[in-house]
Amino acid sequence: MKTNIITKNTVKVLIMSILFVAGAVFSMRAQENTLSISGTVIDAGTKRPMVFASVSIQDIGISIVTNGEGYFTLKFPRAYADKTLIISYLGYHTASIPISSFLDSNKPLTIGLIQAALPIPMTTIRPLDPLVIVKEAVSNIKHNYPQERMQMTGFYREMIRKGNTYVTLSEAVIDVHKSPYTPSFAIDQVGIYKGRGSIDWRRIDTVFVKFQGGIRSALDIDIVNNLFLGVNVTEIEQYYDFTMEHPVQMNERINYVISFDQKPFLDEILFRGKMYIDRESMAITRVEFNMNIEDKENATSLFIRRKPFGLKARVEYAAYMVQYRQIPEGLWVFDYSRTDLKFNAKWDRKLFRQNYTISSEMAMTEYSRETYKIPRESRVKTTDITLDRVADFEDPGFWEDYNVIEPESSMESVISRIIRQLRRRER
Repeated sequence: MKTNIITKNTVKVLIMSILFVAGAVFSMRAQENTLSISGTVIDAGTKRPMVFASVSIQDIGISIVTNGEGYFTLKFPRAYADKTLIISYLGYHTASIPISSFLDSNKPLTIGLIQAALPIPMTTIRPLDPLVIVKEAVSNIKHNYPQERMQMTGFYREMIRKGNTYVTLSEAVIDVHKSPYTPSFAIDQVGIYKGRGSIDWRRIDTVFVKFQGGIRSALDIDIVNNLFLGVNVTEIEQYYDFTMEHPVQMNERINYVISFDQKPFLDEILFRGKMYIDRESMAITRVEFNMNIEDKENATSLFIRRKPFGLKARVEYAAYMVQYRQIPEGLWVFDYSRTDLKFNAKWDRKLFRQNYTISSEMAMTEYSRETYKIPRESRVKTTDITLDRVADFEDPGFWEDYNVIEPESSMESVISRIIRQLRRRER
């Protein structure tokens, strides 16, 4: 069975020999006087790893999310060794574990989260067919999402790790000319306002990994604009199985949770994940999904754009998440997206493999109906490498006291630190 999956728009990675990167390079935060803890977050009942679970130090703006295997490594100053780690996930009871428990263990801990029951008033109960709910949510897109272009300001962060060590970091304040949620050929336009990048040359050996099209990919994850990434919505039951999960509460609103997975007899590389649908408006509020690349020999070719001769690479997982926010006029808008991609690389005639993880986040900070097109020459392209592009938009004075890229700082913490600069720009 053939499908028109738009795999060419998925995340791509560019592997090449070491390149000279033009522009100033910001120093990474010194690693001295820091501690590191690791663990795996799982569902206590099913024992399945929990992807994108939030892991943070209580009352401190240091956080991370679990990767596609439910695993995390968090680095922090020694001064916080007596604090408590908070692990949370939608629809589950939050876990609190002293950091000392991790430090006392000689191996990563496994944290099991318990599902939280959400009581729903009897008046809201009705026969629930997950496929019917999904189709209803799709039919309501024209009512729940903007049908005209919007202007957005956002913040983008991109990180590449070799093992557990950050190799490159990039950050950018971006302008987005968002396309309407209508059947059309319109695409989002995005430009960089301010940016900066950092490279740890000490950690780069025989290959230099670059992430191609990161900013564009972060917008392409807007699954409401590209439902099921290319499968015709009228035929989704031919490609996917849907299952009703326990409902959850998001922002004091009840959400249906529907899991989906490609049918087992399909050979194509599709997706599995969870879709959250607001019970009141029937709007899609959040989607978490993984590409089904396990045991697929041809999966690597979807991601590895170029690599040196003699280097073998294999993609381990590709995990994505997109979330929407309801604005005062009642419509739902693109709010946040995240990508996590892990692969390993091995040279011929060498014994050990090296793991690489690429993560990117995009969060919107401002929305406006007063739109303007991004000049064509300023638009970020799918072939652009963020680390290279931000060199053209460096302005050390813009970041003020946020003068060092901090990969363990939460997006909320970073945005709160630069919000004054953004507001000053608006004036």
